[in-house]
Amino acid sequence: MNPNTKRISLFLLIFIIVLTGISTAKAGASGDECLRAVVEDISPSSVGINEEFTVGISLENCGTRVPEQITFEIISIPPDIIVTEDLVASFPTFVYQYSERHLKYHMRTTPDAKPGPHIIKMKLTYGNEDIKITKYYEVEIIVTGEHAEPRISSVKTDPEYIYEGDTVDLKLEIENFGEAIAKSIVVNLDHDFKGITNSTIGSLASDGKQTALFKFKADESGSFAIPVIIRYEDDYGKQKDEYNIQITVLDRKGRLNVASVKINPVLPYEGDTVELTMRIENSGGRAINSIRVYYDHPFKGLKESFIGTLDPDEDGPAVITFVVDQAGEYELPVTITYSDDFGEEQIKTNINLIVMEKSSGAGTAIIVLLILAVIGGLIYYNYRTTKSKDAVIRQLMEGSENSAKNKEQ
Repeated sequence: MNPNTKRISLFLLIFIIVLTGISTAKAGASGDECLRAVVEDISPSSVGINEEFTVGISLENCGTRVPEQITFEIISIPPDIIVTEDLVASFPTFVYQYSERHLKYHMRTTPDAKPGPHIIKMKLTYGNEDIKITKYYEVEIIVTGEHAEPRISSVKTDPEYIYEGDTVDLKLEIENFGEAIAKSIVVNLDHDFKGITNSTIGSLASDGKQTALFKFKADESGSFAIPVIIRYEDDYGKQKDEYNIQITVLDRKGRLNVASVKINPVLPYEGDTVELTMRIENSGGRAINSIRVYYDHPFKGLKESFIGTLDPDEDGPAVITFVVDQAGEYELPVTITYSDDFGEEQIKTNINLIVMEKSSGAGTAIIVLLILAVIGGLIYYNYRTTKSKDAVIRQLMEGSENSAKNKEQ
């Protein structure tokens, strides 16, 4: 082996032995000084929301030497726990080998504390300037809470019996059957009708009640299972519950009916002015607004009539006038429009109209001659009748005179 190599190897060996000896000496010195932190109690053991509690910590000497320059501090606190004491406690030294130090921290959970485990982190430091020992601890605080339970306690509709085409007011009474406050309650209806699907209630205390209001247009008949989704917050955070309500819509086409149709004259001739009157009846349970009737006829004249508002069981006339300029049979389409809470609706129907051909001039002359002949015949008959009556009267009078003369003779 090269002499230089031997010298280098020997030097490295001696250096390693020296380092090992120093580390061992330090370890031996620190091993005699020992201090530990022990959680004595958490009172009360069940910590609720917005409640006060205490945490007791005991510092115990576990070595053969008296520890010096002791510092115990809380280094991390959950945001929903408040500590009212100083977070750092310092002690210069323990008086004797087996002495202890007791710390008590007064704490409180916040009103919006979340239930579940909460970790408080702590640090213990002791030793002189040459040797510093640091130990870390964690204390678990279990925050307990209560569940809220908002549920549907009653279902009411107006009208009570729903027909197709009705506008429905739906009232869901929401009651909190839980022990905690139900906050930020939002009720959602998952239906396919036109209308309102969300209602915000706010908060409900335990046993509290409040009504969620909805409005929709029942534009289809049948039986419907409507999901009701209730979203809220309680001690355990955001929650969602789902229920079903049953809605039955009876079959009825619309709420406006044609009560009657009147055509004047009934059988118009070409060139006549026709007055067409359609009476519209509200057979529903609510007032109907902006009612218009449009007649799709091919003649010259009015085609639309505005009725306005009809209350329940009320009817109104839709009147138009036009000139029929061509004979024939017509089927006139009629569109009735009206407005409700969800926009404009329509009802369609038809009216049959017959227009007679206008009479010719010769026919009219013949009719006039016939009428004159009848009148002349009546006059002649009356004349003959009157003349006959006069002759009879004269005969009677002459007979009376002859009788009188014979008596005188």
